[in-house]
Amino acid sequence: MFSDVEREKWKSLFFPFPSRGANMYSCNMIIELLGLSGVKIQSNNTVILLSPPSEKSEIRASRFKADCIVLGNPNDKINVDPREEKLFIVDSTGEYETSGIFIYCISNPEKGNPTSLMSLIKIEGISIAHLACLGNDLTDNQLELFEGADILIIPVGGKDVLDAKRAKEIIEKIEPRIVIPMHFAQKNLKTAYDSQEKFFKEIGSNPEAQDKAKITKKELPQETMEVINLKI
Repeated sequence: MFSDVEREKWKSLFFPFPSRGANMYSCNMIIELLGLSGVKIQSNNTVILLSPPSEKSEIRASRFKADCIVLGNPNDKINVDPREEKLFIVDSTGEYETSGIFIYCISNPEKGNPTSLMSLIKIEGISIAHLACLGNDLTDNQLELFEGADILIIPVGGKDVLDAKRAKEIIEKIEPRIVIPMHFAQKNLKTAYDSQEKFFKEIGSNPEAQDKAKITKKELPQETMEVINLKI
């Protein structure tokens, strides 16, 4: 695992400001769900895919194009083409930087063969925690990395991932400004995951469904937490 010195160095990169009110960036970010733990993030001219559907996935996906990919599992085989000349692929734990995007990737579980890769990403001053297909509570080391992230993208469908109750407990520990639930029930899945609505009921929110989330740093909530309901 990473040393205390390494962790503090990267925490300073992701959370460099003493106050959440700082506004030094004008990022125009778009977030979309791809199904299960798959997420597409577009920031200006850069496209990032987190846990895109693999060849063994329950869902079928169109061929994607991206600049950067964080695999859901190190062994995933994916159907993605580079948008430009080269595709930057993250398939193991560690620290990465590409085109001004910082990525800190950690495995779950921390020891042994990882079942998923979770990541903290910083784009234009916004930090995004993606918990992939997490099905258990976070360790102290994992929590230390994700705590205070601006945006938390978290599985909520139960079965082999977090259910609504456990997802709420982790949200309360991380204290993000924005929460986006993922990995929930959808058509044509063999696994009967819980619906988004169960999570919204658990957390006491009823957000309107939308196709994609458009986020800028200056519009991040300051005093309250916003829950976003994205369609697949």
